[in-house]
Amino acid sequence: MAVNRALEAIQNAGKSLPCEVTAVDGAIVTVKFNLDTAPWTLPPISIPKRESPWTRSPTQIGDMGLAVPAGTYLGGISGLGGGIADMRNPGNLSALYFEPISSADSPPPNVNAATVQGPEGAIIQTTAGSTPSSVVTNQSGTTVTFGSTTIVVGASSITMTAGGETVTLDSTGLTIGGILFGTHTHPYLPGTGTQTETGDPQ
Repeated sequence: MAVNRALEAIQNAGKSLPCEVTAVDGAIVTVKFNLDTAPWTLPPISIPKRESPWTRSPTQIGDMGLAVPAGTYLGGISGLGGGIADMRNPGNLSALYFEPISSADSPPPNVNAATVQGPEGAIIQTTAGSTPSSVVTNQSGTTVTFGSTTIVVGASSITMTAGGETVTLDSTGLTIGGILFGTHTHPYLPGTGTQTETGDPQ
């Protein structure tokens, strides 16, 4: 009862509370409150993140932010409870969502440039149309895909695939269709003899 009274007072006051992420489950995070609420103890809670399905953030355990109260119950749209909200002011934490907050301890790499980053890189992709398109960058490199056409930039090679053909550039040279261009030979008959010619113009 004491905890419920504390939560009701917090909700009615409309206060955003400092918190820290302790677990991540898809679009839902569990947070603990970084707040002295003595003599009551607020339990950790699971709440939705403040983000759109069109732009996802790789929220991590330890991320700091605020538990922000909405004007009414959010379970009907967050998937945490179902039902339909009404105009009543909820007396618990069912109207809270997590909003990250910046810190002096994690400055951006460039204050004049937009930064998209994550522990496993970033994904940009289409969700509609007959031809899928995506850009994926991670620890293995960067892959640009449009339908069956791809460009893969790795640590020591670049591979391009289009129209059923593959071209690779790495430390061994340029390979086209599995044939090393710089050292390959092909015969031809200038008159009656046979002569070979390397692919290297030098």
